[in-house]
Amino acid sequence: MDNEIRKIQLKCIEILDLVDDICKKYGIKYSLCGGSVVGAHLYQKCLPWDDDVDIMMTRENYNKFLSVVQSELPDGFSVHNYQLSDDFSTLFTKIMNDNTTIVQQDGQISGIFLDITVYDKIPVNYKAKIDVLLWKISQVVSIGRIYDGNIKSRLRNLVLSLFFRDKRKYYRFFQKIVEKNGNVKEYVYSELFGAFCNTKPYDKNIFENYSQISFEGKKYMIVRDYVKYLETRYERTDFFEPEDKQVAPHYKYVDLELPFRYYEFKFNN
Repeated sequence: MDNEIRKIQLKCIEILDLVDDICKKYGIKYSLCGGSVVGAHLYQKCLPWDDDVDIMMTRENYNKFLSVVQSELPDGFSVHNYQLSDDFSTLFTKIMNDNTTIVQQDGQISGIFLDITVYDKIPVNYKAKIDVLLWKISQVVSIGRIYDGNIKSRLRNLVLSLFFRDKRKYYRFFQKIVEKNGNVKEYVYSELFGAFCNTKPYDKNIFENYSQISFEGKKYMIVRDYVKYLETRYERTDFFEPEDKQVAPHYKYVDLELPFRYYEFKFNN
C-alpha cells in the first residue's frame, strides 16, 4: 500500500509541475494547501499517507488561471469544474491525468488529480451577508442532503435540491454574488467554494503575501505565513497526526496505466 501511495503522489507532483509552469508563465500566484502544506512543513514532501496534492488560489488568481489552463494543458490532462467542463462533481477545480484511474471510497471514478481550491474576499461582517445563506444552499445543492435532521430540515433540503437542480447555474449565481460582495475595503478570505464545508475567516494578510517552500525536491509557491494559515485551518499548533489518522483518505482502487474513461465504460457496461 505504501508503495502504491507513493506512486500516486509522484503522479500528483507531475500535475503540480504543469500547474506551476502555467502559473509562472502568466504571473499567477498560488499556494500549497491543506495536507500538502503540512507535508512541506514537516517533511519537505507529501505526507507519507496522503494520496493527493492540493493547492489554493485567491479568486483573482483563480479566474486568471481558469482563463488559460485549457489551452496550456498538454494532451492527456484535463480540467474539471463547473466553469469549464460538463464533467464536474465539486465546487472547486480538479486537474486530472486522463491516462490513469483512481476510484474514491464513495465510488467516484476519475484520473489521478490535483485539487485547486479558491478563497474569496468576504466582508468582515460576512455573517450578516447573503454569502453565508448562499453557501448553506450550496451544500444542499452539492450533496443533495434530504435525510439529515428533523422533518423541517428534510423538507427544506428536498425543496432546495429540486429547485436548484441545475447545479452549474446555481454555482455561477453564487460566485457572482460572492465576487460582488467582496468589493469592499475591509475583508477576510474564506473557502466558500471548498471541500470542507465551512465559512471560517482567514486574515487577509495570509493570502496577500507569498514565498517559496521546498517540497518533493523543488521549490513551490506558498503563502508566506503558512504556519498562521495552518493554525487557522486546523485550530491547533501541533501538526503531527496521531498514528490512527495516518491513513490514505480518498481511494480504494488505482491503476496508473488505465485511462479512467475506459474504466468508466467497463464499469457501466
